[in-house]
Amino acid sequence: MSGRDQPQRAVGEPSARDRATVLVVDDEPSICWAFERLLSDLGHVVKTASSAEAGLELAAAERPDLVLLDVRLPKEDGISALPKFIEASGGSPVIVMTAFGDLETAVAAVQRGASDYLVKPFRLDDARRVCQVALATSKSRSAPVPIVRKDQRENRLVGSSPAMQQAFRQIALVAASDLSVLITGETGTGKELVGAAIHRHSHRAKEVYLPVAPVTLNEDLVESELFGHVKGAFTGADADRSGLFDRAEGGTVFLDEIGDLPMGVQVKLLRVLDQGEYLRVGDVHPRRCNVRILAATNRDLHEAMRLGQFREDLYYRLSGLHIHLPPLRERLEDVAVLSRYFLSRLGNEAAAEFLSEELVEELCRRPWYGNVRELSNAVEHAAVVARGRSLTIDDFPDPQLGRVPSEPPRPEAALAAAVAAWCKERLDGDAAGDSLTTLHADLIAAVEPTLLRLTLQSTAGNRAAAADRLGIHRGTLREKLRHYGIGDVDAAGGT
Repeated sequence: MSGRDQPQRAVGEPSARDRATVLVVDDEPSICWAFERLLSDLGHVVKTASSAEAGLELAAAERPDLVLLDVRLPKEDGISALPKFIEASGGSPVIVMTAFGDLETAVAAVQRGASDYLVKPFRLDDARRVCQVALATSKSRSAPVPIVRKDQRENRLVGSSPAMQQAFRQIALVAASDLSVLITGETGTGKELVGAAIHRHSHRAKEVYLPVAPVTLNEDLVESELFGHVKGAFTGADADRSGLFDRAEGGTVFLDEIGDLPMGVQVKLLRVLDQGEYLRVGDVHPRRCNVRILAATNRDLHEAMRLGQFREDLYYRLSGLHIHLPPLRERLEDVAVLSRYFLSRLGNEAAAEFLSEELVEELCRRPWYGNVRELSNAVEHAAVVARGRSLTIDDFPDPQLGRVPSEPPRPEAALAAAVAAWCKERLDGDAAGDSLTTLHADLIAAVEPTLLRLTLQSTAGNRAAAADRLGIHRGTLREKLRHYGIGDVDAAGGT
């Protein structure tokens, strides 16, 4: 066959040298079929097995370049079998898959050697990306860090929503490193719990974990509290004094409300992140430090940077990895599992077991502006009132109690929520095959007529005044009114 007659390789298809063998171990035929289609289309060879035992035989025989391993398998589970697959495949990357993810599972998977973690159901685009990254990664990997588990009733991260599954995955992946982490989210979403979890599963777990909110410290002494001072640095500094970074040596510092840190202290913190050293107040000799920094805030740091209130270079150094915790009202599927968890912490296992679906539905209708912290307090209140019986909605505190009436939801927030819901519906439709080529135009057409009508009504139909209020040229307004079929009578509120 001449060179001209040779079959041409499809664009994006790997060459023979790059073609990989991928082993998929899952007892769900649909998952195996989906990966066969996905990876075969990419030019790879796909082998499948429905149990860990059968998969290990294939791994030893085929020496696959990548293994996709389900957690829940008929006999031996995926987590237990994971090291065996790494050994049988000669150190090839293993991606763990599960429909029942929690933080412990994610950490166990990563620290037993998994290269990544997929939570079912997942988008094929996400699966493709994870597989391609794993195949491009060297087979060598560092030894897993032992997991530190504490068998005691303590606050921990709980959730079954995709957002929390993503948070678990990020924690598992970043815990063993020394990367700084920026944790964002509204008050009460669990940012400090994320910080504690990262420390607990890191190689620094036996060292100090020091959570501190600089905003609660004396404003004039924040720098001294964090970094210490030398004798004579300022009035009242009668002796050398160590700071929080001294006391956290070898461990982890969790800086809460980092967005409120004074600019002068931001500069010093940047030096810690960049050079691993700091200066005590009044000292000229820098001190080395070995501290991991985790930071959290409920502020919009991009807006703070725009206003000159937060250093851009510090933002990028802090966010080695960014973990965002959405508000509880955006992940209502977590309400049930959180409520049962909070009840179990109180020793009310029976109430946790028989938490009715009707009650959960009622709880999901509440806004939870205080997020997980508010839900925790409400469940504790209800458990005390119920005195051991199953809970009812009447056992819970009035959601309006403690709400500040002078701070109603901003119209901008309501508008943003409505637009978000509209966009999500359309984007979900796109996943089903609908076209979004006119998404922007459709959104404008949905909201602009109302804006034009109400503005004209506010000016009693005066188009010149309406154009001024809208900040557009009168000719532009005229064309828009013609486009939407809005006439003077209609605009003035007539019939």
